[in-house]
Amino acid sequence: MHTSRPSFARYLYARLGPGSRGQCLVHMFSRAFGASDFTRFWRHWNPFVGYFLAYFCFAPLRRFAPRPLCLIVTFALNGFLHDLVYVWPWGVARTERLPFPFPVFTLTLVMIAVMILVAERYRLTLATLSLPMRVACHLLALVGPFAFSIGILLLIRI
Repeated sequence: MHTSRPSFARYLYARLGPGSRGQCLVHMFSRAFGASDFTRFWRHWNPFVGYFLAYFCFAPLRRFAPRPLCLIVTFALNGFLHDLVYVWPWGVARTERLPFPFPVFTLTLVMIAVMILVAERYRLTLATLSLPMRVACHLLALVGPFAFSIGILLLIRI
């Protein structure tokens, strides 16, 4: 059964709840970093971008491709868009020409997508951990792949 796409405002309300912008940011961070697993973390992380990725990338792909592939492609697209916004301007400022962007965020987010799939496959959960330990695990899951991507960037000296 095909359900209709909610409006952006309704989607944000469902993800963030009521409140001022500041309260909504607190909701986003507390729900994401308090999540019992990596999948739930990403459901709550940045719902502004999540809406467009969910309904204009993941959902159309899901009509004909398996979920793991859709997840990886969606995260790769998200990373590529971040690379275009953040890495290209840095490269232009550094070289004064338009460089081919090293896929720092693309590689980072593809690694995160694979971590999500592995965690789902083996039913890894953070539910029994304290809130500070969950926060630490989520931070490590963000920082680890990013640091690895930056390390590769530095190794190949782009």
